[in-house]
Amino acid sequence: AFAPNTAPCNDNSQCTENDACANASCQPGKAKTCDDGNLCTTDLCEPQKGCLPVANTAPCDDNNLCSEGDACQGSKCAPGKPKVCDDGNPCTTELCDAAKGCVAISNSEACSDNNVCTEGDQCQGGMCKPGKGKVCDDSNVCTTDACLPSQGCMVQANSAPCDDGSVCTVGDSCK
Repeated sequence: AFAPNTAPCNDNSQCTENDACANASCQPGKAKTCDDGNLCTTDLCEPQKGCLPVANTAPCDDNNLCSEGDACQGSKCAPGKPKVCDDGNPCTTELCDAAKGCVAISNSEACSDNNVCTEGDQCQGGMCKPGKGKVCDDSNVCTTDACLPSQGCMVQANSAPCDDGSVCTVGDSCK
């Protein structure tokens, strides 16, 4: 007579391990763990073939700080769109370094210090430095010329001494 045993056996599935006899038949063991260590594959197990990695489109990191929105493609991490580096400062040129990310480098471009009383402003050390002062002179002795940083050249009538060009008058003044 035959007696049931608990001997190792094979249930003919590539997806189980340590199959053993029980109740007079081969019983599946624990489920086989399929993990190839690749974030860009979903690891499945097929009873006839065993572990099968299937490419996925999961988010990933391509270890390049100059790309954003990296995602798996063809079982590998593919870079996303290029990172835009702009600190809003016209006196710096922004670059992207794969290891450091956005980097700002001072430039010497023309700029505006937002003062209309200066001309030829230029970037220095990452800041806009004012150029030479704007000359406001309408060549009229009867006006006082000045430059206001927010408005520019302003002309205001004055009462300065002047000469009307007539020899018949003395002590002429602006009106």
